[in-house]
Amino acid sequence: MVETRETVKKLLREKQYQEIVRLTEAKLKTVRLIRSLLYEEETIIRWRAVTMMGKLAAAKPKLVKKEVERLLWSLNDEAGFVGRGAPETIGEIGRTDLQLVRNAVKVVFEYLKDPETCRPPNRNIEIVIGVLWAIGRVGSGHTSFVKKILPTVETFIDDPDPGIRAHAAWCLGQAGAREYRNELSQLVQDKKYAMLYEDEELQEKTVGKITSEALENMESSSQ
Repeated sequence: MVETRETVKKLLREKQYQEIVRLTEAKLKTVRLIRSLLYEEETIIRWRAVTMMGKLAAAKPKLVKKEVERLLWSLNDEAGFVGRGAPETIGEIGRTDLQLVRNAVKVVFEYLKDPETCRPPNRNIEIVIGVLWAIGRVGSGHTSFVKKILPTVETFIDDPDPGIRAHAAWCLGQAGAREYRNELSQLVQDKKYAMLYEDEELQEKTVGKITSEALENMESSSQ
């Protein structure tokens, strides 16, 4: 198992996604192995595992669906551990096949509305960012589905954490939410830095840069 785990990690670093799909055909436990990589310390591996689960949703939807309940459970307080990577993965799967995880995506969206879990001082910033990223991914392919949650997303653009501000702006841009252009304009001069996973790469940019790109995305999506 250790050798297989290292093999999958190597393939993720190299973006050899189709090879991992082939491994999944030969060994059904590979899907669960990939889910376990959401807890890896190496950040790029965690994010590429998210991408891989989305690709497996297209190739092996029945296998991926079995893992969705486990992902949701990891977000539950009763689970006893942080649901690292769970909202991002559900969002990525939803972008690929919304019908496969429609109810799970709704649960992820509702998470953002709970002030105890998403507002200072007791929140988990990593999970909040993951939820915003998930909404953005779903919104990039299913705009109407995320429309009702966008007013809540907008309330995070003045959050004290730059990563949350950046992801709220990015999320609105992905959803093409042009009605929030004026609100986003206040972030264009924000010089704080944030990490964003986009185009299968981790990118460090200022909040202002991410916001400017979000505004550009809104314009292009309206044409």
